[in-house]
Amino acid sequence: MRRLSVERLRGKRFWVGILAVLALWSVPLGPIEAVGYDPLRETVSALVDDRLAAAGPGGLVVGVIRDGRSLVVGRGDSGRPDGAPPDGRTLFQIASLTKPFTGTIMAELIRTGRVGASDPLERHLTRASHVPDFGGRPIRLRDLATHTAGLPNVPETARFSWSRLEDPRNPYKPLSRDEVASWLSGYSLAVAPGTRFRYSNVGMAVLGEALSAASGLSYEALLKRVVTERFGMKDTTLRLSAEQRARKAVGHARGRAVPDWEAPAMQPSFGLYSTADDLLRWLHANLGDCRTASGDACDAGTEATLALAQSVQVDGRTLVDPGALGPGAMALGWFVAWADDGSPILWHSGSTGGFNAYIAFSRAHRWAVVALTNSDPDRVTADSVVTDIVRRFEARSEVAAIVQ
Repeated sequence: MRRLSVERLRGKRFWVGILAVLALWSVPLGPIEAVGYDPLRETVSALVDDRLAAAGPGGLVVGVIRDGRSLVVGRGDSGRPDGAPPDGRTLFQIASLTKPFTGTIMAELIRTGRVGASDPLERHLTRASHVPDFGGRPIRLRDLATHTAGLPNVPETARFSWSRLEDPRNPYKPLSRDEVASWLSGYSLAVAPGTRFRYSNVGMAVLGEALSAASGLSYEALLKRVVTERFGMKDTTLRLSAEQRARKAVGHARGRAVPDWEAPAMQPSFGLYSTADDLLRWLHANLGDCRTASGDACDAGTEATLALAQSVQVDGRTLVDPGALGPGAMALGWFVAWADDGSPILWHSGSTGGFNAYIAFSRAHRWAVVALTNSDPDRVTADSVVTDIVRRFEARSEVAAIVQ
């Protein structure tokens, strides 16, 4: 049984992703026109076409924001019932791109005084009978949001184990929230929280449980209140309507159509569906062009929430064991790389069994990119096309040499 993407993030793919980000954004972006490129759509379309040929069955949608202008390019086969190619309204599982949404929910609850970043997990988590610590040092909410809590990537329970999955094509379906709580109650930390980076899907799921308990709202209700209803993101959801299902891309792996992952216990970690159009709305807000669902400018509180979610919480250079984070950093659910001028680049990647997704933006340099595919996630086409696009924007031979 092949290890799926949540496992790969601990290995080669994580290193490729973070090194590519660090390399590509080592210098500020220059205007496209200044280096003689074709218009933005022509450039992006050509790069999408190049990557689609190697992606295998499925399609690819890319959304770009450059100096305030946005566009979407879609190619290939969505597998939708209407036979249409993928576009900005095609829904994809966005996998771990869910995590920055959970981090933004945490930022909102911090801003409004419902939780503190340094709050011990046990203060808010009511589902678990016991929360582990290390020599009296508790797991804090910040530790969960930055993958430094000391928890593994996934739990091992009586019903769920990577060594004996009931259905490798839909691995998380049998794992329940109560089972995760029971697992956490019996888990022993091997390191002190806040000292070692270790990517943890279950840690982000536990954070979602704590935020829900602290607010008195379900994770789904928090998501709607803090993000999707606020910014008019009607297609960013944990549960598809019949109309949305008709617009959803069919996932592919190894040349075959595969089912969507169902993960009732892991929704705050990788449970979302979304579209390129919705994610561009999200990126515009994070770039500072923040508009509500009605088109009005965001209020100061909303702006403060987004700024807090983007603020660095953990710097790999100061951790006892930075692991795969290396010289990068973590905001609340966002990975952070550093441009040559010291400005932050926020990003996240992710995959489920039939989908691959990547999102990145630079507020200082006024660009953002999102790529969504329903092609084989092992080919990480979304990661690759974002790399291609930013490399073309850079137009620097030394950068191109690093990433080729």
